[in-house]
Amino acid sequence: MLIKLNLPAKYYFGVTIVKGNAELIVSQVIANNRTINIPVYQRRYSWRREQLERFVADLKTAYVNQRERYFFGSLILNATGDTSTVDVIDGQQRLTTVSLFLIAIRDFLGSSDVDYQRVNEMFLIDRFDRDSIAKNRLHPVPGDEEQYVDVLINGLSAADTIFKSTYAYFWNVLQQGDLTVHEWLSLLEQRLQVMNIVVDQYDDAQLIFESLNSTGMNLTESDKIRNFLLMGLKGDQQAAAFQLWQQNERLVGSEELSRFYRQYLTSLARSSKPVKENEIYSDYRRYVGLTKNFDQIAQLKKEQAAAKLFAEITAPATVAIKDQRVKSLLIRLGHLNNDILVPYLLQVFAKTRDGVLSADQLVEVLRVLLAYLARRLFIGVPTTGLNLLFAALDRQVEHYVDQAKVDYVEGLKLVLTQVVKENKRFPTDQSLKDALVEKDYYHMSSMSLWFILDELNNASGEEQDLFDAAQSGKYSIEHIMPRVVNSSWQKALGTDWRLVHNVWLNRLANLTLTGFNGQMSNRPYIEKRDMADGYRKSGIKLNQWVAQFDKWDEATLQERQADLLTRALTVWPRPNVTTQLATDDPNSWDTLDMILEANPTGTKPVAFSFVDDQVVQIKSWTDLYNQLIDLLWDADPSNFFAMANSDESLVKHVNEVEADQRYRQLGDSDVAVYAGGDSALGRVQHIKRLLAGSDHDLSEVNVKTRQVSHS
Repeated sequence: MLIKLNLPAKYYFGVTIVKGNAELIVSQVIANNRTINIPVYQRRYSWRREQLERFVADLKTAYVNQRERYFFGSLILNATGDTSTVDVIDGQQRLTTVSLFLIAIRDFLGSSDVDYQRVNEMFLIDRFDRDSIAKNRLHPVPGDEEQYVDVLINGLSAADTIFKSTYAYFWNVLQQGDLTVHEWLSLLEQRLQVMNIVVDQYDDAQLIFESLNSTGMNLTESDKIRNFLLMGLKGDQQAAAFQLWQQNERLVGSEELSRFYRQYLTSLARSSKPVKENEIYSDYRRYVGLTKNFDQIAQLKKEQAAAKLFAEITAPATVAIKDQRVKSLLIRLGHLNNDILVPYLLQVFAKTRDGVLSADQLVEVLRVLLAYLARRLFIGVPTTGLNLLFAALDRQVEHYVDQAKVDYVEGLKLVLTQVVKENKRFPTDQSLKDALVEKDYYHMSSMSLWFILDELNNASGEEQDLFDAAQSGKYSIEHIMPRVVNSSWQKALGTDWRLVHNVWLNRLANLTLTGFNGQMSNRPYIEKRDMADGYRKSGIKLNQWVAQFDKWDEATLQERQADLLTRALTVWPRPNVTTQLATDDPNSWDTLDMILEANPTGTKPVAFSFVDDQVVQIKSWTDLYNQLIDLLWDADPSNFFAMANSDESLVKHVNEVEADQRYRQLGDSDVAVYAGGDSALGRVQHIKRLLAGSDHDLSEVNVKTRQVSHS
């Protein structure tokens, strides 16, 4: 059996590879190349605090678990005519970060330490270089090199730049003393390994760069996990691990493996946020692969148990599930296409498998979730932020199970009806009634409307699978009162036919599923009812209910609307929770994404909370904007440096906007942020961009607002 391991991140064609070895990035790659050039076509340095924290945490874990090597990805270097000089085609961010860590270590050691000169001359400078004053071994792109050299020479006294920010972060790591400075140096020198690929000097470096970034065939996140799991094993152990991997692949499907790992890692609840698609492998390595006493075989067996649950949750129609109640509820939830729910369901199904929850409790949890999500769809509430809710939901429920002394199902009901923010609350009966009066159902997505009609059709008991039938093309959405009314329909609707038509046309009461939409068209109601396969002879229960009437006008529309409400309240009941928790005027709080959707014009913010839920009083949208900027800057300045190096117009280098009074400088740094006057809507839109640049989003900001009086 041949298992391909240690593959670089991409496959390359038409390039001569001089060598491709696993090498130590410091004591081999950097030490053996006196000049390391980052070509001008490369992007500027942009590593952020989150990436630095992960790098340091992984190194610590490798140290604690006594791992011989810590794999740090791949480097692609272009050989030059000078045997000690290379151009960096791929991996410049990692090289620059390691170099800055080495500068911090050198300075922290102090000139009296025996390793000070060795680190400086072997890894940081080329003492034979006669072309530059600093003699720096690493040469970043123009614009970056000056900032890098400033840190190389001046350390903490350097100007505030992204290089200074990264250097200061590593300095603080050394100060914390979790490891001694010599232990950190040993980690970098002896354990930090890369796949070093050197290509022939005669290949066109620009073409190589373009192929890396356009025509390369990327490994999937699950490919990287497979290689990580298998490459440390040999012989029978590797064969056994690969067999387990193949079994897991068959359980979830090869195309679904990366998705499985994303949901599985989120369900482990190592963070309050869902795992990002492009960070599945790095999070796996950090939270699973680098843990103490990590055992690949044991881990693959754990993943197999989770994969079985994942298959049940995501493909219930094709997987054997003993409890038909669970199977039916999962199929109905699947019609909602709510991938965001999977991590939470993995947690709940594991509790049931392990005997923490009973089968009846699992069924009740699924019923609550179905009613919650269906009601939100019915009234038209966006799913924004629900991924964050479900990523942390199990922890929240367990918290209130302990606090309120209730069982798990009651705790779930409590959280969804009282604890979560207003825009995430379980929709009320009144909100369903209002939606039937106000909402245009015809223009919602077809799958959403199919789901709603299927659910309401089955409210009285016997299930008819209208959803799959509609999806296969057997049924389509039809207006009972047609979109274009002829004289016959005008007469049937009465003197106010225009008003009735405008008000009721796209309400749910006037919509149904039929197999003969084109044939029915704008025929009179009686013909639609009595024709072959019309409403009266339809096998669809909703249509048979419609067929009881002899006319279709405003009065019958009102009757059907009332019937649909009764069905909705029956099929998606709102939990009756007797336990009450104290609240702090929740109606005036909302997440910033919901405020933006509703348009903040005409409102004034009075308080907000962000990340740590600490409530901060504010006076205006401008005040909120500036306070969030300060919080984001204090948390991680590197994000602003990265935005200044990008096309983001809200953040610029100071020298670009010196004459523009609309920008304010951030601290003593070389970056400035837009602070010009703007409308409430403009402010929130700017906040959205700055949050995105700092790896946050509007749903994480809770704001308390009040309406502004114009009297």
